[in-house]
Amino acid sequence: MRYREHEEQLSHCYSAVLMDVMDAMDTRYQCMGPEIGPLDPSMRAWGEAVTIYLEAASEAPPEPYQLEMEMIDDILPGQIIVAQCNMGQRCAFWGGLLSNAAVGRECAGIVTDGPSRDYVEIVELGFPVFCTGLSPYDSLARLEGKDRNVPVVCGGIRVVPGDLVFADVDGTVVVPQAIAEAVIDKAWTKVRGESMVREELRSGASVVETFKKYGIL
Repeated sequence: MRYREHEEQLSHCYSAVLMDVMDAMDTRYQCMGPEIGPLDPSMRAWGEAVTIYLEAASEAPPEPYQLEMEMIDDILPGQIIVAQCNMGQRCAFWGGLLSNAAVGRECAGIVTDGPSRDYVEIVELGFPVFCTGLSPYDSLARLEGKDRNVPVVCGGIRVVPGDLVFADVDGTVVVPQAIAEAVIDKAWTKVRGESMVREELRSGASVVETFKKYGIL
């Protein structure tokens, strides 16, 4: 699976360092809006994006939840779901049962521009969910899956299937697949450099001199 060979590096990364690297590569606007956050601050997730596009509905379709269920059944280990729900819908297409199914498929997590539900169940399960909040409303006859594995816009950022998505409490960053390998390598180098900077700053070193030495702040 794409990016699995970088599991060790990505496990030490965080959204801010990936964004710093893309800033330096002049790819400056790749972080979703702050309205999207983790159900629990400790949640982190990264992986290859698979996408689903949902639209408002006024009645139940003949085969409810069909596209959502097919998406879960086709998930490969380490992939992360990105769902465009067209913000403004107050219902939750994602909840506890789908989270259990995603865990069974070794899905890395989900990012959605709509709310979730079944907070207690999901947090106890430990499945990473990044969303706009919570709602008890079911999506049936309110929101319907229309397409999947297509480009979507989530949190104001375009996501293409195969992009690297990295989400933590600071934000959700989308790394275009064309530059993902370079971004991971540069981020890993920066993470190790920042570790040295932290040690020197904690020991009382001058911030100005440390920045001159490492070029990292």
